[in-house]
Amino acid sequence: MTTRSVSWRWMVCALVVLAFPAVAQAAPEPCKLLSQAQVSATLGVTFGAGQPIGTKGCSWTSEKPHEIVTLSLWPPTEWDRIKASPVPGTVNTPVGGLGDDAFYTTVAQYTVLYVKKGQTVYLFKVYGVQDKAKQMSAEKKLAQDALAKL
Repeated sequence: MTTRSVSWRWMVCALVVLAFPAVAQAAPEPCKLLSQAQVSATLGVTFGAGQPIGTKGCSWTSEKPHEIVTLSLWPPTEWDRIKASPVPGTVNTPVGGLGDDAFYTTVAQYTVLYVKKGQTVYLFKVYGVQDKAKQMSAEKKLAQDALAKL
C-alpha cells in the first residue's frame, strides 16, 4: 500500500468522524450518570440500584418513604417543543448553571427539570417528595451530579 493511499484513507476517516459527530460521541448510558449512593445522599433515604427504562432512561426507587427518581434522555430536536409550553397552565422557570440551558416545567403539582447539554436533553424527575422546594432542589443536585460525569 502506498503512502498516498494510506493518507487518503485517513483523510476519509477523519471526514466521516467530523461529518457525523453522533457516531463519534455515543450517547451516555442513563444508569451510569447517577450512582445509587448519589441518589440516596441527595434525598436522604436508601434507594435501590438504577434500573434501565429501555435504552434512554433509568429509575431508582426507595421503599420507605416510597420515592422514585427518573432520568430520561431525549434528542435535542425536542428542546424547542418542550420549552414552548404548549399545555395551558404550564409554567417554565429558568435554571442557571446547568448545561447549555435548563428550566423547570410545572403543571399543577407536577414539576420536572429539563437540561440541554450538547446533543442531548436530560429530564430529571423526583416522585413522592411532598415539599416542592425539596423536590426541585433534589432534581437540580441530581442534574449537577449527572452532568459532572459527561
